Amino acid sequence: MPLKKLSLTYIDEFGETCQADFNNNEYHNLMELLFDKYLQDWGDCKGRAWCGTCHIQLHSNRHLGKIDINEEHTLSNITGRTKTSRLACQIPLDSNLDGLVFSILKDDAV
Repeated sequence: MPLKKLSLTYIDEFGETCQADFNNNEYHNLMELLFDKYLQDWGDCKGRAWCGTCHIQLHSNRHLGKIDINEEHTLSNITGRTKTSRLACQIPLDSNLDGLVFSILKDDAV
């Protein structure tokens, strides 16, 4: 049986709306998917929740897991953080992301 293609929508730093297709658990996290397929210059700390360069703002009111202490610490140092801010490196790439909509925030917000 073929895998069901999942997709999400992101608004890049230029305001362009883009769609990303993925398979369940194809990558470890959302940042890895976007880095590998769509955004070459992103995720300076390679997914350790240290740098904040993969800062996103969710447009969907969806629970994507609890924010751990490392992510919370990094988010607390980001200018422009909102209650829907997350680090893409800390969001597992699974079927819960199907239909998700979010914005990628510019590095200068870090």
